[in-house]
Amino acid sequence: MEGKFTISNFMRVSKEALDFQLNALYPLKVGKDPVRTNLVFLNHDRNFSTFLTVRYLAEHERVADIYTLSRSMLESVISMGLLAKYLIADDITRYQEFQYVEAYKTYTHLKKLRLENLSGLSVSDAQLVTERRAHYIAKWGRNISSWTGKPLEENVKLIDRAYPPTCNENHFYKYLYCQVYRKGSQSAHSSFAGLSKGVDIEAVSVPGLATALRFSVNKDHLIFSCFHSILVFLSSVRFLGHLIDKQNCESYFQETAHYIISGN
Repeated sequence: MEGKFTISNFMRVSKEALDFQLNALYPLKVGKDPVRTNLVFLNHDRNFSTFLTVRYLAEHERVADIYTLSRSMLESVISMGLLAKYLIADDITRYQEFQYVEAYKTYTHLKKLRLENLSGLSVSDAQLVTERRAHYIAKWGRNISSWTGKPLEENVKLIDRAYPPTCNENHFYKYLYCQVYRKGSQSAHSSFAGLSKGVDIEAVSVPGLATALRFSVNKDHLIFSCFHSILVFLSSVRFLGHLIDKQNCESYFQETAHYIISGN
């Protein structure tokens, strides 16, 4: 479905998307739920800067990095979609308090190496982190793979059920999970699949020398990674727009996603 989408199209449409969200979402008006709005906005604003980096990487044909950053954006976007529609009980508290679960994991790893003094936590801070983590688990259970207590794939299913279909596709975010998170994980972890995804390798015979290898960008993967990165960023615009009741964000999302997916 992305066969007709080109890098020049990506640069043009991504610039239009960046301009649209600046006009539609900035300056932010907090409204009646300031904590929720600020948390969702902070995610979007980071996605904004990440997507600016993706555009730079597209110009320089850095495929693996585009996959990696798109994966990071997607995780942010899924949290935004959950928070924007109140889909998880106690969501704000869970989202914020999860920091202690993450800090505890780092601290205990360093402690096993007897390097806890390099954690940045004082003895009293470490005790606080330990207590808050224990409180988190006592209240919400030991499933701490994510702040929701659910695997990312289950969070994605919640998003698909809660929002209108994208281009008549009821599993749009499950699709992005497969194409962005799964493929982005290969690049993020520098597996061979991730390293080789963005390059074509050609053996070249050089007179008087051994056979050399020539590396060039894999154009199909470059298009594929850019194609999906903009769909993820548009979702960031969509979810913040939903929360602050900017209805033009949903219509813009649907129209632009249809243009990208159809290749027209």
